[in-house]
Amino acid sequence: MKLEKSVLFTLLICVFFPFVSNADQLEDAISSIENKDYKKAHELLQPLVDEGNAAAQTRLGAMYVNGQGVEMDLAKGLGLIMEAANQGYDLAQGFALKIYMDIASTGDTGAMYNAGGLCLKGWGGEQDKTVCLEWLEQAARLGHERSGKVLNKIYAKGMYGITPDEEEATYWNDLLAAFAAGLDGEWSGEAPNAFGGPPMKMTFTFKTDGNELTGTTPGFRGQNIRIQKGKIDGKDFSFIVKTTGFGGTNMTTEYTGEFFGDTIKLTSITKTNAPRRRVASVATTSGGGESPPVTFIAKRVE
Repeated sequence: MKLEKSVLFTLLICVFFPFVSNADQLEDAISSIENKDYKKAHELLQPLVDEGNAAAQTRLGAMYVNGQGVEMDLAKGLGLIMEAANQGYDLAQGFALKIYMDIASTGDTGAMYNAGGLCLKGWGGEQDKTVCLEWLEQAARLGHERSGKVLNKIYAKGMYGITPDEEEATYWNDLLAAFAAGLDGEWSGEAPNAFGGPPMKMTFTFKTDGNELTGTTPGFRGQNIRIQKGKIDGKDFSFIVKTTGFGGTNMTTEYTGEFFGDTIKLTSITKTNAPRRRVASVATTSGGGESPPVTFIAKRVE
């Protein structure tokens, strides 16, 4: 009987006291952080992190995110916080959502996707579903494929308490198809006239080959003019069009554009260079100039 009691007492020590020790160690670490003794905090937290302690993972992760006593490492810090969050630790979930929202605000579509998804799951407390969907929609409109697929599924099946909407589901599915089609094809829109007068109809036919962009656009007399120096960089692209206007004026229009699947946004600047003329045996020029930037939207011609 004495032996049994001794064994039982030993087991209680092994089971109970580590938890008490861990709690005290965590409290000491938190106090060290508050006192800005980050070296001590790191020494206290790391063993707990190795054991999978969610509270310790969150606090050490925050130290890496903020560069407190360690070299700032967002990826490592966020990784620790996500480990804790996936254990259901509320503080970590709220912190993870805030980090992803902060990154998303810089234009990172992957962070927008994560922010929207975690928001819909209720990380950080009850969330406004409209705000959650806006993160996903913004990413999808910038070409993030997974966001488009999730939106299609949400509206088709009515997930996360969202009312099913066949029209919305179809829109996101069509947008995915438009991004998959790329820039190839015909695009048309109306551009403000940089030199005054009514808007001008602008039409382009593009063909892509890797990062190279070729194609044509109609000229003043109906002939197709070849676009030159076409380049693609992700969703951004550029090209130039050279034409000859009235009186032999040479015009070079430089275009920069952004691709949004079913639309493109183009900004153009036209530079003119009038031909040299000879008056009384003296070479002269009527001068040139540069138009202000003109921005317009063109849509894919079906």
